[in-house]
Amino acid sequence: MNNEPKFSELKKGDKAEIIGYNTGDSQYKSKLLSMGLVRGVVLQVLQVAPLGDPVEVSVLSYRLSLRKKEANVLKLRRV
Repeated sequence: MNNEPKFSELKKGDKAEIIGYNTGDSQYKSKLLSMGLVRGVVLQVLQVAPLGDPVEVSVLSYRLSLRKKEANVLKLRRV
């Protein structure tokens, strides 16, 4: 099992810790940072839409829906 998955590879129930950011859209990265998606935060996949996108995650004390392609900017480690 890959210990550093892409966001798009996560399945329902998976937990991952944010360990950094890959290169990508700096404006979107800034948006994620402002929502609290910073290094050390653990997220859990709650649901995946029927067609596979978006993905609902639980992060900190709220739920958030993210598009897989955009959220692949997150560098993750399975926990």
